[in-house]
Amino acid sequence: MSTTRPQFAQLLAPGLHDIIYEDLEDQPEEYSQTFNVSPSTRAYEEEVLMAGLGAVPTKPEGEVLKMDDPIQGGSARLTAQSYALGFQVTREMYQDDLYGKIKQVANDFSASIKQTIESTAANVLNNAFTSSTGTITIDGVTLYNTAHPLLGGGTYSNRASTDISLSITGLQEITLLFENMVNERGLIKRSIPRELLIPANLQFVAGEILNSAYKPFTGNNEVNTMQGRLEPVMNHYLTSKSAWFVMSEKAQHHLQFFWREQPSFENQDDFYTKGANFSTFFRFSTGAWYWHGTCGSEGL
Repeated sequence: MSTTRPQFAQLLAPGLHDIIYEDLEDQPEEYSQTFNVSPSTRAYEEEVLMAGLGAVPTKPEGEVLKMDDPIQGGSARLTAQSYALGFQVTREMYQDDLYGKIKQVANDFSASIKQTIESTAANVLNNAFTSSTGTITIDGVTLYNTAHPLLGGGTYSNRASTDISLSITGLQEITLLFENMVNERGLIKRSIPRELLIPANLQFVAGEILNSAYKPFTGNNEVNTMQGRLEPVMNHYLTSKSAWFVMSEKAQHHLQFFWREQPSFENQDDFYTKGANFSTFFRFSTGAWYWHGTCGSEGL
């Protein structure tokens, strides 16, 4: 008489995998609303900072035209990190499960995956004001800084001069930082703010500011110049209750997320425990190459 193994994991795998995938798809992605998401085929992705040519000067008649050269700055690297987690369904749980507990484990598993992906991406912004352990861009300073060094000389700020809470005044200050933003040679970039990125705690304040025809919180009936200028985008993984960010469209900023390997799932029987083992593995890198196209405030 031949002996066959129970294939416990194979019996469970299709159902649990379907639950995990469905649950991941049912939870709207938030990181991809803000970050430029791309595939990666390398252990790391690297970017080099370059400054183009300066403004064109006058040329006196008969004199030789002035020559200029681009300036090379530093480089930055985003290295793909590996993430893995497993869980086991015991044979007893499978046999005695009358209340959908196995499905609950699968749901919890997908929630764990989602938390890691979303919170890791959001931490690029959560840590964007901290110089010691924060998000450092290609120019060597924090993503939001009052003195980004320019390769052509001088500095520029993409942070409120004094951290200010989300308000009409704050949005006007950030809008002016966008409108006057310069490149590495001091030439006007003409960056346009498109989105207001906020934590859940600021959703109501943002709604009042962006949707009111008149300035909110005042009885003077002054026209609200910020009405409809920005699209509010909420991210539940932002940890600060007061920090807020203004972003250009994704093609104009440099917040990056590179998928080296999307979440995959494996399963097998455990000979010793008689349970079924399940695991996931994925790799990605995330960060900010550069500060152009985003401004922010830590709030108050």
